[in-house]
Amino acid sequence: MSNQVTLQADVRTQLGKGPTNRLRKEGRVPGIMYGFEVTPTSVAVDSLELYHALHGPAGTNVLIRLEIAGEKGETHLCVARDIDRHPVRGDVRHIDFLAVDQSQRISVEVPIHLVDIDEAAKDGGVLQTVLYTVPILVRPLDTPNSFELSVDGMMIGDVRRVEDIRGLLPEGAEFDIDPERTIVTVNPPTILEEPEVDTEGVPEDALVGDEEGAEDASEVPAEGEGPTNESATE
Repeated sequence: MSNQVTLQADVRTQLGKGPTNRLRKEGRVPGIMYGFEVTPTSVAVDSLELYHALHGPAGTNVLIRLEIAGEKGETHLCVARDIDRHPVRGDVRHIDFLAVDQSQRISVEVPIHLVDIDEAAKDGGVLQTVLYTVPILVRPLDTPNSFELSVDGMMIGDVRRVEDIRGLLPEGAEFDIDPERTIVTVNPPTILEEPEVDTEGVPEDALVGDEEGAEDASEVPAEGEGPTNESATE
């Protein structure tokens, strides 16, 4: 089930582009907290601590106990949403913290890990993954880190669907997607055929083979050669 991590957050009182850029230079990530029993609040968290929180076993599905600094010392159970990353470096530039009610279901994307890959497509087929994650409705504390799906014995034409992992759902959870959607399939190998040349309407003498063309070429005088003066006189 989903791990929990504690993250310290400061309330941001200075908003706007300038203060936000200064926060990033100081190694802080700006964000906003909203959701269950929470007044929307602008916050900032340490970038390194946030990185470790989002790169644990649960990935971005990690449950975050966000501790708000200040006199109240509030703590809210949150999940990460709308993670804005730098297009080149990939570091988080802004993040939303959605406060959740642990007794109410939320929609999360759970990664699918294929196992027994070496035992699949032994008839020469090509294993093709269609879905890498599956959305489910689940109570926050019951969120699984991932689903494992075996592809052992799959042959050309075989399909594994979302329905095939129903037995892995936590109690009370359900799919937030059509259970008939394909997760993985085995396709026939692709065979490249040589394209056919359309010769319709082409004169026969234009289709002369290399050998015949070589003979014709031998009868043509080389450049600079021609009949001698003597033979020309005769």
